[in-house]
Amino acid sequence: MCYKKRPFIWDIMETKPWLSVLFILFLQSIFTMDYRSLWFSDEVRYADVYTQMTNAGHWLVMYLNGVAYPDKPPVYFWFLSLIDTITPADGISVFFLGSALSAAFFLLSTVALARTLGCGRKTSLATGLVLLSNIFFIGIAHYSRMDLLFGSFILWANICLFKGFQDRGSGKNFLWAFGFMGIATLTKGPLGLVFPLLTAACFLIWKGKLKLIRNKKILIGLGIMLAILLAWVVGAILVDGTSFIHNIFYKQIYQRAVSSFHHEEPFQYYLIAFPLAWLPWTLAIFALPVKKFFCIKSWGNIFANRKENHNEGRDWAWIMFISGFVMLTCLSIKVLIYILPLFAPLAILTARGLFGEDGQEPVINSKRLWTAIAGFYLLLAAAAPFAEVFIPFDITLRGLSFTVLIMGLSGLALLALKKSGAYKGLLVMTAAMVLWLQPLATITLPSLDPLMSPRETAEIMKDYVEEGSYPLAHKIYSGIFSYYAGTDIYETSDLKEIEKILAEKDDVILVMQKKYYDRWKNRPDDIKVIHEQFISDRPYLLIKK
Repeated sequence: MCYKKRPFIWDIMETKPWLSVLFILFLQSIFTMDYRSLWFSDEVRYADVYTQMTNAGHWLVMYLNGVAYPDKPPVYFWFLSLIDTITPADGISVFFLGSALSAAFFLLSTVALARTLGCGRKTSLATGLVLLSNIFFIGIAHYSRMDLLFGSFILWANICLFKGFQDRGSGKNFLWAFGFMGIATLTKGPLGLVFPLLTAACFLIWKGKLKLIRNKKILIGLGIMLAILLAWVVGAILVDGTSFIHNIFYKQIYQRAVSSFHHEEPFQYYLIAFPLAWLPWTLAIFALPVKKFFCIKSWGNIFANRKENHNEGRDWAWIMFISGFVMLTCLSIKVLIYILPLFAPLAILTARGLFGEDGQEPVINSKRLWTAIAGFYLLLAAAAPFAEVFIPFDITLRGLSFTVLIMGLSGLALLALKKSGAYKGLLVMTAAMVLWLQPLATITLPSLDPLMSPRETAEIMKDYVEEGSYPLAHKIYSGIFSYYAGTDIYETSDLKEIEKILAEKDDVILVMQKKYYDRWKNRPDDIKVIHEQFISDRPYLLIKK
């Protein structure tokens, strides 16, 4: 049960849920603005895209390593440019500040969604704290990429759509909804409009209210969204021609959805990956009332009462999560980060289950939940000293004793407070993440740089290029060395072309994976390996002629 005496700190935080979650994120991020190198693969690639945009003026069509980059639209990189312009951030701190601000926007959007769906201040605050104690979300909040910004625009599209269906008068919310969908699409891609439109369609079908789509403002909103997208498409055609647009619509959208050339995973991928990403809150499944959950009568009552208006907020959250999950599962391309927009409705549903809503009893048994999460924390504490054993590379992880101490004490605190209700347990989890992130960010994660960042190899390349060497790469993930090398690198997957360049040029610096070097049958005699680095999960060689 959750109705125990509320800690005074909770009462203070509940008065301003938005400010409370922002303050906690600030505490989590205070030492992470310039705390490590940029990592493989997206961080260094996006940094190079941003550098090419600002230095070469590629503001409409993004470029990576000197070549048009159709994978990503421009809005996120415009966002980074705004940060670079109006804040003191410089260098890689621009990217980490971009991550922190994107996380803040996502948190505010999630709290706003909770309030829009009818949650009170208590549940809205709890929703934010659920996210701030989820390990995957915290990790993404400190990794430079556009998904949190992308997810935020999707959440605001959902907020406006829900309000539009509630307010059958002016319909102005539909205009905002489609505007946000257009911006989301220009942040990462068409899922920015698919997620909210799919939710809205399923919601109207479930509620038996399909007639609501007859609102003329929906057509006007659709026109606004198309105008936003067409403005960019026309600009891209004028700048880079029709081949770029063909690449986007056919290869990047159609092929990725139907028969992906990249990140193709089995159908059950998200069934396995999502529960791991939602830890430790996945353990809430062990705190649910099993008999009620599997009771046919309970599900029958939900179906029978589906058209009742007082359940619309709850139903929207469930439909947003379920429809999005099913849609992602059906796509050919499957990437773990795609699930991020689903974290918001699931956080709302978790908070509702933990604290109850609308006068209802909590569904989640907090005593069982805190016991399960305590076990998870204690397992992390016990496993931390052996982390280097599990990493099959020559690397020294520093600061693990702090993980043992903080996670161990947090697990014990949850066990001691398991009978105190939901409030204290959630506050303990929030405090645990804030405390854990300080040594993690300042000591442990920077010690992973030699394994996770291509900086070491790229900066050696940079020195040779400045001395006159021709930069060359064979079969690498495009652009991973360009940012730290400070130059475009000619990339090719054709070994015969590599051999031709080596024969024609006297001074070459070449990077390639070790497995391709070992298979290279016609290696020239006048080349030598000068450096080797494991990056992520494979060794790369730096070769000099």
